[in-house]
Amino acid sequence: MKRLALFISWLFHPVFLPSIALAIIFGLNTYIAQTMSPQKALFILAWLFINTAVIPVLFTAFLKWKGMISSIQLHTRKDRLLPFAFAMFLYFMNYYLMKGLPMPQVIYAVFLGISLIATSAFILTFYTKISLHMLGMGGLTATVYGFSQIYDLESLALLLGIVMLSGIVGTARSFLGAHTLNQIYGGWLFGFLLVYIPINLGWG
Repeated sequence: MKRLALFISWLFHPVFLPSIALAIIFGLNTYIAQTMSPQKALFILAWLFINTAVIPVLFTAFLKWKGMISSIQLHTRKDRLLPFAFAMFLYFMNYYLMKGLPMPQVIYAVFLGISLIATSAFILTFYTKISLHMLGMGGLTATVYGFSQIYDLESLALLLGIVMLSGIVGTARSFLGAHTLNQIYGGWLFGFLLVYIPINLGWG
């Protein structure tokens, strides 16, 4: 059971969720998917994956190699500070660069929300060990819900699937003893609001 919980935690690691969110956006039946070429979509996805997954993981591995953190899994709040500060900078830089691409405003709003999640994760680290997995899952849920509202999509099955998946990820984190229930539920709610509010209010 522990191996399954670890597998789920790695499969839905927070660094993968921005790329998953964008892949879902491109896959939804909206004019975005209909007007964007597969080559452009693949390029943007690859660029995002490198900036929000590959580089943060390599930076964390570098910190571990230099003995600046005790574990690449960032078990302690002290270990989280430098990687989170770097991720916050990287996510906002990625958001700024993405603003230079001609895309619908709602996509900018999603990645503004993701940047806010990275910022809140860094700030909250000084006070509590909030669940990054659930911050990400909340943001993913808000992305699908927000797009469904804006484009009037029939995506109830997808939305329910992501909510159920959020529960599975939260259960895995709780089973591993990584977080308290308050850190898990609070992380999901906070992540949802930080992405949904920019989408709903047209920020970005």
